[in-house]
Amino acid sequence: MNGEIKKIVDRVKVAQEQLQKVLSNQDWMDEVRKYAERQSHEVKKLINTDLNRVKSFVERERKELEKFQKQIPSELKRFKTLLAKQRKELEKLLNSARKVSSSKPKTAKKKPARPAAKSTGAKKKSAQSGS
Repeated sequence: MNGEIKKIVDRVKVAQEQLQKVLSNQDWMDEVRKYAERQSHEVKKLINTDLNRVKSFVERERKELEKFQKQIPSELKRFKTLLAKQRKELEKLLNSARKVSSSKPKTAKKKPARPAAKSTGAKKKSAQSGS
């Protein structure tokens, strides 16, 4: 009977050792889990601050774009009126130029065009050889 009790006690000791190992491993896992949770909270804080900065930047840019979009129709209108005014002024100038050219007598003769004086290569050669 002592042999059987000894076997049972040995089995209990082995089981206890295995249980201790599992428990000690579990503590390690819990510590790792806690560390990971702390790090995740830190990362979330950093991301939230960056996200808030990006949101505020996007919001500012959106407001500026909306302001520009509101200005576009008025700018187009001003540009169209300016273009129309310039067109009218150009037409007036053309009409006045036509009137002036039609009122001038066509008796004046055109002078014949003279050919441009050609430069000779001798001048260039003498200037180069003299130096």
